[in-house]
Amino acid sequence: MASSGFNDLLIPCSRLEIVAHLSVSESGVRQLMRCEFRDGFGPEDLSNSEFLTFETALHGDNESPPIVVFNTHPLAIASIDFPDIAVLPPYTFSEDGISISLRGVPKGISSFLSLANDIMPPDNVKVINEEEGEIGPHKLLGDRQWEVVQAAVQWGYYDEPKGVSMRQMSERLDMARSTLGEHLNNAEATIMRWLVNQE
Repeated sequence: MASSGFNDLLIPCSRLEIVAHLSVSESGVRQLMRCEFRDGFGPEDLSNSEFLTFETALHGDNESPPIVVFNTHPLAIASIDFPDIAVLPPYTFSEDGISISLRGVPKGISSFLSLANDIMPPDNVKVINEEEGEIGPHKLLGDRQWEVVQAAVQWGYYDEPKGVSMRQMSERLDMARSTLGEHLNNAEATIMRWLVNQE
Protein backbone atom coordinates (compact mmCIF):
# COMPACT_ATOMS: atom_id res chain seq x y z
CA MET A 1 0.00 0.00 0.00
CA ALA A 2 2.81 2.41 0.86
CA SER A 3 4.02 2.69 -2.74
CA SER A 4 0.59 2.49 -4.39
CA GLY A 5 -0.59 6.07 -3.92
CA PHE A 6 -3.69 4.69 -2.21
CA ASN A 7 -2.22 4.48 1.30
CA ASP A 8 -3.99 7.69 2.36
CA LEU A 9 -7.31 5.86 1.88
CA LEU A 10 -6.50 3.87 5.00
CA ILE A 11 -6.75 7.02 7.10
CA PRO A 12 -10.58 7.19 6.89
CA CYS A 13 -11.15 3.50 6.00
CA SER A 14 -9.98 0.22 7.46
CA ARG A 15 -11.17 -1.55 4.30
CA LEU A 16 -12.37 -0.30 0.94
CA GLU A 17 -13.94 -2.42 -1.76
CA ILE A 18 -14.63 -1.50 -5.39
CA VAL A 19 -17.81 -3.35 -6.34
CA ALA A 20 -18.46 -1.94 -9.83
CA HIS A 21 -17.20 0.37 -12.56
CA LEU A 22 -19.96 2.80 -13.51
CA SER A 23 -18.24 4.71 -16.30
CA VAL A 24 -14.82 5.02 -17.89
CA SER A 25 -13.30 8.10 -19.50
CA GLU A 26 -9.83 9.31 -20.44
CA SER A 27 -9.66 11.30 -17.21
CA GLY A 28 -10.60 8.46 -14.84
CA VAL A 29 -13.06 5.79 -13.72
CA ARG A 30 -16.32 6.37 -11.86
CA GLN A 31 -16.61 3.55 -9.33
CA LEU A 32 -19.14 2.16 -6.88
CA MET A 33 -17.50 1.20 -3.59
CA ARG A 34 -18.17 0.18 -0.02
CA CYS A 35 -16.02 1.41 2.87
CA GLU A 36 -15.60 0.38 6.46
CA PHE A 37 -15.00 3.82 7.96
CA ARG A 38 -12.96 4.40 11.06
CA ASP A 39 -14.58 6.31 13.94
CA GLY A 40 -15.00 9.98 13.16
CA PHE A 41 -14.69 9.58 9.37
CA GLY A 42 -17.24 9.50 6.57
CA PRO A 43 -17.55 9.39 2.76
CA GLU A 44 -16.49 13.03 2.27
CA ASP A 45 -13.07 12.18 3.75
CA LEU A 46 -12.32 10.03 0.68
CA SER A 47 -11.77 13.27 -1.26
CA ASN A 48 -8.69 13.92 0.89
CA SER A 49 -7.01 11.22 -1.17
CA GLU A 50 -4.84 12.42 -4.04
CA PHE A 51 -6.70 10.25 -6.55
CA LEU A 52 -10.32 9.91 -5.34
CA THR A 53 -13.17 12.39 -5.40
CA PHE A 54 -16.31 11.54 -3.43
CA GLU A 55 -19.46 12.17 -5.49
CA THR A 56 -22.44 10.70 -3.65
CA ALA A 57 -23.60 8.07 -1.17
CA LEU A 58 -26.46 5.86 -2.31
CA HIS A 59 -29.26 4.88 0.01
CA GLY A 60 -28.89 1.44 1.54
CA ASP A 61 -30.38 -0.65 4.31
CA ASN A 62 -27.07 -1.48 5.97
CA GLU A 63 -24.37 0.41 7.86
CA SER A 64 -22.12 0.93 4.83
CA PRO A 65 -24.21 2.15 1.88
CA PRO A 66 -22.57 2.15 -1.55
CA ILE A 67 -20.56 5.26 -2.41
CA VAL A 68 -19.83 6.72 -5.85
CA VAL A 69 -16.30 8.10 -6.38
CA PHE A 70 -14.23 9.26 -9.32
CA ASN A 71 -10.80 7.60 -9.47
CA THR A 72 -7.93 9.33 -11.31
CA HIS A 73 -5.10 7.02 -10.18
CA PRO A 74 -2.54 6.48 -13.01
CA LEU A 75 -3.17 2.72 -12.95
CA ALA A 76 -6.94 3.22 -13.34
CA ILE A 77 -6.39 5.58 -16.27
CA ALA A 78 -3.71 3.34 -17.82
CA SER A 79 -6.02 0.30 -17.74
CA ILE A 80 -8.35 2.15 -20.13
CA ASP A 81 -5.71 1.77 -22.85
CA PHE A 82 -5.76 -2.04 -22.59
CA PRO A 83 -8.76 -3.23 -24.63
CA ASP A 84 -7.78 -6.90 -24.28
CA ILE A 85 -8.01 -7.07 -20.46
CA ALA A 86 -10.73 -6.51 -17.88
CA VAL A 87 -10.26 -5.50 -14.26
CA LEU A 88 -12.80 -7.61 -12.37
CA PRO A 89 -14.62 -6.17 -9.36
CA PRO A 90 -14.86 -6.72 -6.52
CA TYR A 91 -11.33 -5.79 -5.50
CA THR A 92 -10.14 -4.58 -2.14
CA PHE A 93 -7.81 -2.15 -0.40
CA SER A 94 -6.94 -2.82 3.24
CA GLU A 95 -4.01 -2.84 5.64
CA ASP A 96 -3.14 -6.25 4.16
CA GLY A 97 -2.65 -4.64 0.75
CA ILE A 98 -4.50 -4.45 -2.55
CA SER A 99 -6.11 -7.43 -4.25
CA ILE A 100 -7.02 -7.02 -7.93
CA SER A 101 -8.16 -9.66 -10.44
CA LEU A 102 -7.63 -9.29 -14.18
CA ARG A 103 -8.93 -11.35 -17.07
CA GLY A 104 -7.67 -11.12 -20.63
CA VAL A 105 -5.37 -12.43 -23.29
CA PRO A 106 -1.79 -13.27 -22.20
CA LYS A 107 -0.20 -10.39 -24.14
CA GLY A 108 -2.58 -7.87 -22.57
CA ILE A 109 -2.07 -9.22 -19.04
CA SER A 110 1.71 -9.19 -19.52
CA SER A 111 1.68 -5.59 -20.82
CA PHE A 112 -0.54 -4.45 -17.95
CA LEU A 113 1.70 -6.12 -15.35
CA SER A 114 4.75 -4.41 -16.88
CA LEU A 115 3.00 -1.06 -16.50
CA ALA A 116 1.85 -1.92 -12.97
CA ASN A 117 5.46 -2.77 -12.10
CA ASP A 118 6.44 0.81 -12.94
CA ILE A 119 3.55 2.39 -10.98
CA MET A 120 3.15 0.06 -8.00
CA PRO A 121 5.08 -3.22 -8.15
CA PRO A 122 2.97 -6.18 -6.99
CA ASP A 123 4.49 -8.46 -4.37
CA ASN A 124 2.42 -11.44 -5.48
CA VAL A 125 1.07 -12.33 -8.91
CA LYS A 126 -0.96 -15.49 -9.51
CA VAL A 127 -1.65 -16.44 -13.12
CA ILE A 128 -4.30 -18.96 -14.12
CA ASN A 129 -4.27 -20.00 -17.76
CA GLU A 130 -7.78 -20.70 -19.02
CA GLU A 131 -7.49 -22.41 -22.37
CA GLU A 132 -10.37 -22.58 -24.83
CA GLY A 133 -12.63 -25.48 -23.94
CA GLU A 134 -11.03 -26.06 -20.55
CA ILE A 135 -13.52 -27.48 -18.08
CA GLY A 136 -12.90 -26.21 -14.57
CA PRO A 137 -15.21 -26.05 -11.60
CA HIS A 138 -16.19 -22.45 -12.34
CA LYS A 139 -17.64 -23.60 -15.67
CA LEU A 140 -20.00 -25.88 -13.72
CA LEU A 141 -21.35 -23.08 -11.54
CA GLY A 142 -24.07 -20.59 -12.37
CA ASP A 143 -23.08 -16.94 -12.71
CA ARG A 144 -24.52 -16.01 -9.31
CA GLN A 145 -22.88 -19.04 -7.61
CA TRP A 146 -19.51 -18.11 -9.12
CA GLU A 147 -19.91 -14.49 -7.99
CA VAL A 148 -20.71 -15.63 -4.43
CA VAL A 149 -17.79 -18.09 -4.30
CA GLN A 150 -15.33 -15.47 -5.63
CA ALA A 151 -16.56 -12.94 -3.07
CA ALA A 152 -16.30 -15.49 -0.23
CA VAL A 153 -12.70 -16.30 -1.11
CA GLN A 154 -11.62 -12.68 -1.73
CA TRP A 155 -13.25 -11.42 1.48
CA GLY A 156 -11.73 -14.19 3.62
CA TYR A 157 -14.87 -16.20 4.44
CA TYR A 158 -12.83 -19.43 4.23
CA ASP A 159 -9.87 -18.03 6.18
CA GLU A 160 -9.17 -18.97 9.79
CA PRO A 161 -10.19 -16.81 11.53
CA LYS A 162 -12.88 -15.70 9.09
CA GLY A 163 -12.29 -12.34 7.45
CA VAL A 164 -16.01 -11.83 6.93
CA SER A 165 -19.19 -13.33 8.37
CA MET A 166 -22.17 -14.70 6.45
CA ARG A 167 -24.17 -11.67 7.63
CA GLN A 168 -21.53 -9.22 6.35
CA MET A 169 -21.35 -11.04 3.02
CA SER A 170 -25.13 -10.97 2.61
CA GLU A 171 -25.12 -7.21 3.28
CA ARG A 172 -22.27 -6.51 0.86
CA LEU A 173 -23.88 -8.61 -1.86
CA ASP A 174 -27.34 -7.23 -1.04
CA MET A 175 -28.64 -10.80 -0.84
CA ALA A 176 -30.73 -12.64 1.74
CA ARG A 177 -28.58 -14.74 4.05
CA SER A 178 -30.59 -17.88 3.22
CA THR A 179 -30.06 -17.32 -0.53
CA LEU A 180 -26.35 -16.70 0.00
CA GLY A 181 -26.06 -19.90 2.08
CA GLU A 182 -27.88 -21.88 -0.60
CA HIS A 183 -25.58 -20.56 -3.36
CA LEU A 184 -22.47 -21.38 -1.28
CA ASN A 185 -23.67 -24.88 -0.31
CA ASN A 186 -24.59 -25.78 -3.88
CA ALA A 187 -21.32 -24.38 -5.26
CA GLU A 188 -19.25 -26.19 -2.61
CA ALA A 189 -20.99 -29.49 -3.39
CA THR A 190 -20.40 -29.03 -7.13
CA ILE A 191 -16.72 -28.18 -6.62
CA MET A 192 -16.15 -31.14 -4.26
CA ARG A 193 -17.73 -33.57 -6.73
CA TRP A 194 -15.58 -32.10 -9.51
CA LEU A 195 -12.41 -32.51 -7.42
CA VAL A 196 -13.18 -36.15 -6.61
CA ASN A 197 -13.98 -36.89 -10.25
CA GLN A 198 -10.63 -35.37 -11.33
CA GLU A 199 -8.83 -37.97 -9.22
